This record gives sequence, C-alpha cells and structure tokens, in this order.
Amino acid sequence: MTTPRRTGRWRWVAHPPWRPPLQGTRPPPPRYRAGPAWGDRTPAYPATPRWGLPLVAIPPRTDRPERPSRAWPAAAAPGIVTAAGTWFAASAVAHGLRYAALAWYDDRLAPWWVEAATTALVWVAGAVALLVGAAAAVAATAWLVETRRRVYDPAPDPRRRAELWIGSLVVVVNWVRLPVYLEELRRASPRAPGRSAVRRWWAAFTVNGVLVLAAWWRSTGDSPQAAADTVLLAGLAALAAVWVVRETRSVMRSFGDPSPRFTRRLLVRGMVGAPASREE
Repeated sequence: MTTPRRTGRWRWVAHPPWRPPLQGTRPPPPRYRAGPAWGDRTPAYPATPRWGLPLVAIPPRTDRPERPSRAWPAAAAPGIVTAAGTWFAASAVAHGLRYAALAWYDDRLAPWWVEAATTALVWVAGAVALLVGAAAAVAATAWLVETRRRVYDPAPDPRRRAELWIGSLVVVVNWVRLPVYLEELRRASPRAPGRSAVRRWWAAFTVNGVLVLAAWWRSTGDSPQAAADTVLLAGLAALAAVWVVRETRSVMRSFGDPSPRFTRRLLVRGMVGAPASREE
C-alpha cells in the first residue's frame, strides 16, 4: 500500500519482498463529452436491431464415429442356426425313410438299391448334421458372448470370454452352465425374454441330449433290432434338435424386442369412494 495521492484514496501495489514498490504510470483522466451526443437529430435505426449470434447455418459433422459393427459369427448366428434347423429336419426325414425300409423288409431280404440308398442317405445326413450342429453351436456361442458384451457395456462382462466359450461348447458342462449364462443375460438386459422362454429352451436342450445318448447307447448292440432302434432314436434326436433350434431362435429374437416387463399397462377398473351426486 502506497501513500495516497488524494485524500481518502489508497492504492495497492504488489511488489516482491526484496525491493520497494515502483512508481507506476497513472491512468489517463476520463474525457467528458460536452453537449448532446447526437446533436439535434433523434437516433433511428433502418431496421429492428437484433442482438445475438448471426443466423449462420452450421453444417453437420461428417466425421461422426460409427458404431462398431458386430463380429461376423455373432451377426450371422441367426442365419446359421436356422440353416442348421433345416438340415436337422431333412436328417429326421432321412432316418424316417431308413426306419420305414427296415420295418417293411423285416421278414424278407430288401433290394440292394433300397439298402444302399437308405444307408448312404442316413450316413450323409448324420455326418453333415454333426458339422452343421458344431457350426451352429459356435455361432450361437459367439452371439451369446457379443450380446453379453453389449448389455454390460461400458462395464466389462463379469465372466471371461474363455469361461463363456468353454461353458457353452464342452458337452455335459454346457447343460449346467448355459442356463446360468442366459439367466444372467436376461436379468441384465433391458430387452429380454421371460423366464419361461429360457426354461423351454433348456427343456428342449435336455430332451435332445437324452435322445442322443440313447441312440449312442443303442448303437453298441449287434442285433438287427438294435440297428433299427438306433435309426429311430437318431431320427427322434434330429426332431428334438429342430425343437432346440426353434427355441434358440426365439430367445435370440426376444433379446431384440421390447421387454414385456415394460409394456404392461394399468387399466382403471373403477373408482373407490366416489362421491355421490349432488341433488339439484
């Protein structure tokens, strides 16, 4: 604080502690305008003044970040699963024809071309069904992993990818772990099927597994009846696989539809304690 230049006025000056304050320059004295500001003319505007920013069209941004596309197996999973269901149905028909031929020629020798055609048909249908089923399982697992990632985003998935893949593809283990993964996804997703849909899928998956095990056990027999039973059980397993595909597609589709828990409405059924009408 320096000595006041005028009475009742003080001036604060900042300076380092190792030297005294320097004499600063005084600001210029204010200038006062004498006379009217606009002369004898009344101020006027040619147009209504508009304050603010000018009306300039702002072009949209062209470098908008695009949303990352889904991985190919996950995006193609519905189509692969549907194609697998179609082949499973064809395999069931092939096993049905083979079983009908065995039942028709039970007490006599079948023609060679019937035996060769039905046997080749069953072997080709079964081999391709195994490959198609493996491809469908891989695609469905990729869909599960990708859907869980999108649902839990921006937080990471509580389960590791390796755990999801192993728990979904290893036989017998997937029978226990897959329902858990789907239930976690159903609870975390704002768009999810009801619990009954997951239960129907698990029931179809269980029936298919039981029929496959029964067909494999029956194929260990050496009698003609064991061979016929194996063909019948394999055909039933193919039909159960079609059921699994149907329920799988239903679950996949339901995760993209609005959840039923957000579409319920409360309807007014009446008024409680309504006032009586006034007498006129």
